Amino acid sequence: MKSFSHAFSRIGTESAFSVGPEIAGWVNRGYDMVRLNIGEPGDNIPQVSTKAIIESVKRHETHYMPAAGTDSLREEIANYLSITRRVKYKKEDIVVSPGGKPVIGGTIQILVDPGDEVIYPTPGYPIYESFVDLVGAVKKPIILKEEKSFRFDISDLKKLVSAKTKLLILNSPSNPTGGVLTKEDLEEVAKLANKYDFYILSDECYSRVIFGKGFRKVNFKGNKIPVAPSIVNISGMAERTVILHAFSKTYCMTGLRVGFAASKIKDFMSKFTTFAINYWSCLPAPIMAGALAALGKSQKEAQSVIADYQDKRDMAVEMLNDIRDIKCHKPEGSFYLFPNVTEVCKRKGFANSETLRKHLLSFDKKKKRGVAVLARIHFGKPLPGEREDYIRLCFAGKKDLLAEGIRRIKEAVE
Repeated sequence: MKSFSHAFSRIGTESAFSVGPEIAGWVNRGYDMVRLNIGEPGDNIPQVSTKAIIESVKRHETHYMPAAGTDSLREEIANYLSITRRVKYKKEDIVVSPGGKPVIGGTIQILVDPGDEVIYPTPGYPIYESFVDLVGAVKKPIILKEEKSFRFDISDLKKLVSAKTKLLILNSPSNPTGGVLTKEDLEEVAKLANKYDFYILSDECYSRVIFGKGFRKVNFKGNKIPVAPSIVNISGMAERTVILHAFSKTYCMTGLRVGFAASKIKDFMSKFTTFAINYWSCLPAPIMAGALAALGKSQKEAQSVIADYQDKRDMAVEMLNDIRDIKCHKPEGSFYLFPNVTEVCKRKGFANSETLRKHLLSFDKKKKRGVAVLARIHFGKPLPGEREDYIRLCFAGKKDLLAEGIRRIKEAVE
């Protein structure tokens, strides 16, 4: 038999899902498992979305739809971005997608050629690196530093940028660290983008999941909502940026798979529409109806969910910092914690956080209890010189299970 595609052999996967069979193996052996490994909200989709989906199905809206998405949803997204990003977007600047990953893959395949350099954050969402590898580009990871609240250092970025840089991927707020780039960070990025003429893919999936009083608030649908700084807030940057956004995190729609690409790069959206036609044809009408209802109605329910996230974050950080040899930074955004477990690993004789992760899965063999988390290695290979090690926990689930999971971590390492 002839071999499979060489290009596809380079592609990776998403770590939160790849450890699933391992977790299932312990569960099948009778283990009670607290799962903090996957970014899954514990709440349901907004009630208005449930109603809209049901009504759409009752109307038999089950046929092909426009590849770019319905006009009504694209117009609502454009309105949302215009208000929250302070840049005028039109529906022609929007293509709706089945979640955020196709926007990553499509953007990289449209903009990047083999041999081009792509800069992306590490620790970071592993799908960035997968698609960089797929197109044969040169990987240029930039480290997110704990001492900078898990932001990258602009001096490090200046060292990585070159005439060969084609794309810089930003993720703010960050998965897995919760770091949020500042307005000053983004202004420095903009200077480099203009100087070296590279594009930006700005992953803003967690832009509404932010905490604290330091963020700009906007009036949207009668609610004051805080939003994280965006690179497109800076004059001229919308014309070289693709925004990646999704409904999964703010509206708890992880399994419905609805996101979007937004860009004012000349001719980009027509090419992305071609990409959409080739890959998924269209999204189901009921799903788009649910997304439209979530974004187009009052944001009170969504903001209540985010307030609950903050409450769970505060509890979890306090509990983790009470564990011997664990240091947990309090993130400003997303719904993940990225505690430093370097000293725990040294004291317990674990080679690294991946060894610790495996231990946590089955730490209590007598009572058959475990807790599932992810390790640093699941968010990119550590760079030379990295001395600190981490695990990632999601705090978006049920509060009682979150607390129980952290109690199990404490029991396992103390």
